[in-house]
Amino acid sequence: MSHGSTQGRPAGDGGPVGEGWPEDWFRPARPAQPASSAQPASPAQPASPAQPASPAQPASPAQPASPAQPASPAQSAGPDEPTGRLPALTQPGEPSAEPTGPGQHSGPGQHTGPGQHTGPGQPSGPGQHSGRGGPGRPGGHRRRTVLIVITAVALVIGLAGAGAGYLLLRTKGSPQQTAASYLADWQRGGYPAMDKISVNVPRSGLATPLRQAAADLGQRSLRLHLGPVAASGGSATARYTAAVGLASGHTWTYQGRLQLVERKQRWWVSWSPAAIYPRLRAGQRFALHAVWPPRAAILAADGSELSSPSVISQSGSIALLTGNVVAATAAQAKALGAPYQAGDMIGQGGIEQAYQARLAGRPSLAIRIEGPGHRVDATAARFAATPGRPVQTSLNMRVQMAASAAVSAARTSKPVDLVAIQPSTGKVLAVVERPGGFDRALAGIFPPGSTFKVITASALAKAGMRPANRVQCPSTVTIGGRTFHNDNNEHLGTTSLQTAFAVSCNSTFAMLAYQRLGGAALASMATTFGFNSRASLGLPATLGKFTTPHQPVDVAADAFGQGTDLVNPLSQASVAAAIESGTWRSPLLVTSPMPHHAGRSHPISPAILGTLRPMMRSVVTSGTAAGVGFPPGVYGKTGTAQYGTGTHSHGWFIGYRGDLAFAVLVEGGGLGAGSAGPVANAFLRGL
Repeated sequence: MSHGSTQGRPAGDGGPVGEGWPEDWFRPARPAQPASSAQPASPAQPASPAQPASPAQPASPAQPASPAQPASPAQSAGPDEPTGRLPALTQPGEPSAEPTGPGQHSGPGQHTGPGQHTGPGQPSGPGQHSGRGGPGRPGGHRRRTVLIVITAVALVIGLAGAGAGYLLLRTKGSPQQTAASYLADWQRGGYPAMDKISVNVPRSGLATPLRQAAADLGQRSLRLHLGPVAASGGSATARYTAAVGLASGHTWTYQGRLQLVERKQRWWVSWSPAAIYPRLRAGQRFALHAVWPPRAAILAADGSELSSPSVISQSGSIALLTGNVVAATAAQAKALGAPYQAGDMIGQGGIEQAYQARLAGRPSLAIRIEGPGHRVDATAARFAATPGRPVQTSLNMRVQMAASAAVSAARTSKPVDLVAIQPSTGKVLAVVERPGGFDRALAGIFPPGSTFKVITASALAKAGMRPANRVQCPSTVTIGGRTFHNDNNEHLGTTSLQTAFAVSCNSTFAMLAYQRLGGAALASMATTFGFNSRASLGLPATLGKFTTPHQPVDVAADAFGQGTDLVNPLSQASVAAAIESGTWRSPLLVTSPMPHHAGRSHPISPAILGTLRPMMRSVVTSGTAAGVGFPPGVYGKTGTAQYGTGTHSHGWFIGYRGDLAFAVLVEGGGLGAGSAGPVANAFLRGL
């Protein structure tokens, strides 16, 4: 026979509560009542006010039972295991409030219905025999059980409600988090995000005042660092450090403060102009007052000042390199940013503009806080002036003056451009243009004409051809449906490669490029001589441009410089310099400060040099430039480059003598030997 669960205590002693918790934990102790209570059981009062016991109704709400389903040993609670329902609480001498149905076991020695036992003091249901115990209060035990359950549930609900209330009322985030987010958004320009975590925001949002402040300062960069945050009740102050990079080159570092408030369980930045700078108030703005130091000079290689009156009087076109110093217009001052104002002296064009910040230096600067009517209310910061630093070039004044004289004396009214380079270093020694205006010598683009035969001949030399190889020079040749002809339809028949180069036979190079090279070989050699590379001159410039041809007719046209290949005197002077020195070097003009992107250089194959040097010498001694009258030791190549409809042409001469390479272009000048050749000759003889 199984006994009711008492956890080691007799049921008559009240039994355990909640698996061993003392009953007094749930309710205060009451005095013991005698067995004969003032509330005796009567037939008119059922065992439970809410649920009368009957054979068809379960004896306990927690564990129903019926005559058809008697409790099995597995369903009965043993002496050391819980019953699965809250046990009834009794006082000594009180009857049990839980009637039992048939087939249920209760306390030891008590019988209810057939085969059932009840504990002491428990009355039985109808038709059942009760065990020991006198009469008690029917239903009292159940009421105490219900009361305890209700009390426990109320406690749980109360605790849960308190927890939920805490979660609902707890402030989300912290002033540190809000301040950090605000500063991060400010630094990256995320003004809409700043609006969402701020109060007292202007109608137009924070973007308007913050952008206005940045423009007034000439802000170029902003770095913000959060410092200590002090909170007191529903407010807090966050300190930060700001480092503002200005267009003047100065960096303004100051300590700022953010005021924060707690509202609606969140922390917010309480915005005002003081959040930008502590002394800034509504109706005020920043204003800069600058005084510029004397401007630094642009120097030649020997230290002479290129913008001096004496230099300009002898080589007026040098201003195309140096640029000019002019009073800034309102638009120019706005483009440069604060503290520049209309009327300040700035560089325009050339080196003066490219190195404006270096040459101008930094002004003495005062950051003022101005109120209405430009009233100065305070001065936030002052900076001392920093003198400008000079820019030095590679120009050699002796070479520059010789070039200027030769161009000025040219017997043509056509524009003339000349560039001279030192082959051993790549330094630009002279740049002259007549007339001025656009810097055509360094940034213009023109068809190269027969000067491109230096590239084609180099590709043929790489493919194995040498000056003595026999080639054909017909008056015309048709390739890809287009007929190419020589100047005056000159016809040599079978001749040497060197002779064809010296007399500039177009048909020879068109055929050889089509038969032996192809577009890829031409493009590769053009790259070797700097085409399509980035100039590292120190100011804007253009080197040769070459597009790989794919059709036979385009290969033939490119071979003698009448295709899509484009050049200028700078790029062609660098080609001649590479043949002289054996290394192609990216041209260099500004030597201090050195350009950020240093130009690359690479050697030229000895096979190419061994082929091109004698061929370029033969141009001057027996070829198209033989009648120019060059001094000894000159190597070169003439070029006549048709443009437009083909009825006009530019005249070229490129070459070298010792450690001096040069290129002369007479725009629209016709034959290179007759237009550019004499200018080159005068230049060399004037050194």
